[in-house]
Amino acid sequence: MFIHSLSRGLLFALQSFWRNIWLSLATVFIVFLALVSVNFLLMINVITDSAVGAVKDRIDVSVYFKPEVKESKIAEAKTKLEGLSQVKEIIYKSPEENLAVFSERHANDLQIQETLKELSGNPMGATLIIKAKDLKDYPEILRYLDDPAISSLVEEKNYEDNQLIIDRINQIGVNVKKIMMIISLIFIIIAILIVFNTVRVAIFTHQNEIAIMKLVGAGNWFIRFPFVFETILAGLLAVVAAVIFLYPVLSFAQNYFNTFFAGADFNLIGYFNSNFLIIFGTELIAIIIINTISALVAISKYLNV
Repeated sequence: MFIHSLSRGLLFALQSFWRNIWLSLATVFIVFLALVSVNFLLMINVITDSAVGAVKDRIDVSVYFKPEVKESKIAEAKTKLEGLSQVKEIIYKSPEENLAVFSERHANDLQIQETLKELSGNPMGATLIIKAKDLKDYPEILRYLDDPAISSLVEEKNYEDNQLIIDRINQIGVNVKKIMMIISLIFIIIAILIVFNTVRVAIFTHQNEIAIMKLVGAGNWFIRFPFVFETILAGLLAVVAAVIFLYPVLSFAQNYFNTFFAGADFNLIGYFNSNFLIIFGTELIAIIIINTISALVAISKYLNV
């Protein structure tokens, strides 16, 4: 009996879906847009996190010591810095290494090359390249470097430019997420209204049948089921369409950002593949719940015959 009722309900839902095909397709399209917006928001979140992660791996504090500072003083400062819990690694570069790098970088600048030849000594000091365990640890390291015992030996230190890059990436990500959240919310609201009105149109088309079913003793859930299933079908088709649409977009974005973040571990498609069931399963369940509630609200007043 249950199987028979279920099959009749499904058949009724499919007939209703086809009978109002343009309205049904409009429902699928709006739900599809809502899902695409949500997934774009997720994609932007992954891209932003990957971008920040790529920059984080290249962030460090380069401490340039004055040329006259003795090696023993630099070694002492290095030992103290290595004792900080925030420090992950310190790379030492000698004055000779810095001079070689500077000379190679300006190999085509004849004026600089001539100037270097005329100098009697090495104008470069030693450098300590400090990497923190976490990005939030850099301010503490910088505060330590501001100690007069070390700052008096330092000619220059660079970190602010790197921090500015990270702040800008984070801010861009936050702004884009806000915009996508607003767009997603708008499409979700529109989807609820469309589903609600689609069900109302379907109910209006079948109102005489509903009245007859009520008069012959049909239960409310027997009447509700076809309309609920119709909205679930629309949601399922929207999710399938979203998956089909998104993967070419992910592939394009993957190729673009692999070029943009050369050398970074960036795998957008891999993220969606590994979380496929969580992402699209959650979205399908959410759409089913939203559509079901909309359908139940829309049909409620027609059950009072």
